[in-house]
Amino acid sequence: MKSFTKQDKPIVVLDTNIVVSALIAMEGTPAKIFEKLVLGEIGNYTSKQIISELKEVFNRREITKRTTRKARSFILKHYLNNSIQVASKTKVNVVEHKSDNKFIETAIEAKAGYIITGDWHLLKLKEFRGIKIVRARRFLEETK
Repeated sequence: MKSFTKQDKPIVVLDTNIVVSALIAMEGTPAKIFEKLVLGEIGNYTSKQIISELKEVFNRREITKRTTRKARSFILKHYLNNSIQVASKTKVNVVEHKSDNKFIETAIEAKAGYIITGDWHLLKLKEFRGIKIVRARRFLEETK
């Protein structure tokens, strides 16, 4: 896992759907976000729970049918190597899908400025404790 200072770049938490979208659509907006992660232009924080979900989703049949093992390994390796893993001390219960609370908890722990997601359960919050919850395109527009 990488280390960096918070002043260097925007601090984010990438939702699983952003990483999966980067894997599937290499020319899409989520792929541009992932490229920023690999290039060190954003700082991503993650947790054991997020990593576990990502691995589980990468092994789903609908994902393995559409992608190669090499591509999945590449994305996962770069996600892990370019993210900082934290253990959340704060627990929240603000999202309808309880499993989505982990993204907010990780963002709180990381003092992140953004959660980047395509999940409407998170997006409808818009902001939580000063953390903006935005789509990939909006993040790119705001951080040009």
